[in-house]
Amino acid sequence: MVRDKPLKGLRVADFSMVYAGPICARMLSDNGAEVIKIEPLGVGDTIRANNRIFSHFNAGKKSIQIDLSKGQGQEIALKIVEQSDVLVENYRPGIMTRFSLDYKTLKEQHPKLIYCSISGFGQTGPDSQRAAYAPIAHAASGYDVSHMRAQLEDNPRPQASGIMIADMLTGAYAYGAIQTALVGQLKSGVGDFIDVTMLESSMMLIPGQQQSAQRVDSPKIGGFQPIVTKDGYLMICIVSDKNLRGLCKAIDRPDILEDERFVRGKRLFNMKEFIREVELWSSRLPLVECEKILNSHGVPYSRYRQPEELFADPQLAHRGAFQKMSDEDGSYWIQNPPFQFNSFSNSTSSSFPEAGEHTDEILEQSLHFTRDQIAELHQGQVIGSTHGNVRPLS
Repeated sequence: MVRDKPLKGLRVADFSMVYAGPICARMLSDNGAEVIKIEPLGVGDTIRANNRIFSHFNAGKKSIQIDLSKGQGQEIALKIVEQSDVLVENYRPGIMTRFSLDYKTLKEQHPKLIYCSISGFGQTGPDSQRAAYAPIAHAASGYDVSHMRAQLEDNPRPQASGIMIADMLTGAYAYGAIQTALVGQLKSGVGDFIDVTMLESSMMLIPGQQQSAQRVDSPKIGGFQPIVTKDGYLMICIVSDKNLRGLCKAIDRPDILEDERFVRGKRLFNMKEFIREVELWSSRLPLVECEKILNSHGVPYSRYRQPEELFADPQLAHRGAFQKMSDEDGSYWIQNPPFQFNSFSNSTSSSFPEAGEHTDEILEQSLHFTRDQIAELHQGQVIGSTHGNVRPLS
C-alpha cells in the first residue's frame, strides 16, 4: 500500500537563498511539505542566473516575491509565517530581526513554529557577523588543510575544493534537525529554534584529524590515494583485515600480510609505501582487468568516473536516482534524495517555479487579499511576479 508522503499538510516558509537553505527546504518538499519560497523583487534568488542549478535546489516549491524592506511586505511575510509550521532562513544574523521576522518576535504569536536559521558561524558570538560561503567554511573548519595533509606529496598551499560540500552537508543537517524538532513538537506542543552553522557542519568531516591534533606525538596520517593502472586510476579502500586479505589474494602478494608496516593501526602512517607495493601489480594491467580481479575478491574499489557518466549508470537507473526536468533548452536530470522509503515515493517534483510565479495565487487564495489589493501592492512594488507557468515534464 502506498501512503501519502509523511510531511503532507506541513507548510514551510523558505526565506533562504543559494544552496544550504534551499536544499534543506527542497528535501522537505520532496517528502510532502508545501514549501513557499519568499524571494526578493527583481531576479529573485541569486542562483536563478543558472536556471538548471536553481531547479535542483528549488524543485516543487511555490515562489512569491516580496520586498521585505517595506512594512507592507513584512506584514505579508508575517501572514505566510502564521500559516506555516516551519521557517527556514539563511540571512546573516540580525537581518530577520530588521524585518521583524526573528524567532524571538514570532514565537510569542506562533509558539508551535519551528524556526531554522542557517549561517556561516552561528547566530551569536564574535564571528557571527562574518559573511560566509562554502569555501570559507572549508577553510575555517580545518577541512581544506586536513585534505592537504592527507596527500602523499608535501604541498604548502592548502587545496581548496571546487565542490560546495559545506552547503550540502549543512542543508542535510538542517533537514535532520527539523525532523527532530517536529518530533519534539509532537511531544511538547511547542516549536523550537534551530541554529545550524556551516563551520561546525564542515568540522564534522574531520573527526580523526580533530583527535590527532590533540596528540603531541601524532605522526602525519596518509589518506587513501588513487592507484595507478595501465590506462587510468582506481580508488581502493583497505580498512579491515578482511579487505587486506582479499587484496593480497587479488594481487598475489601474501607477503604483505606479514609486513609490520601494513598491519591495521600502522597502515595509514605508511600509505605511500603501501600504495607503491599495490602499484607494482596494478600499473601493469588495464583498468578493466584490475576492476574484474578486485571485484572477484570482494575488495572495495571504484574507477574514477566523470559526472556525465552517472546518468547512464545501471545501478543509479535501478534506484531511480534522477528526476527528469525540462526547460527552453530541452530536457535534463536533477538528483532525487539519496534515501528512499518502502511505503511512499519521495522523488522530487518535475517542475520548479518562475520568480514570483505564485505571488497572486498565494495572496488571493491563502491570505485572502482581494484582486484590487493585490494590484495596489504590485503598483507600490511591494510584491512582484512573473506570470509564467510551472513547467511540467511533457
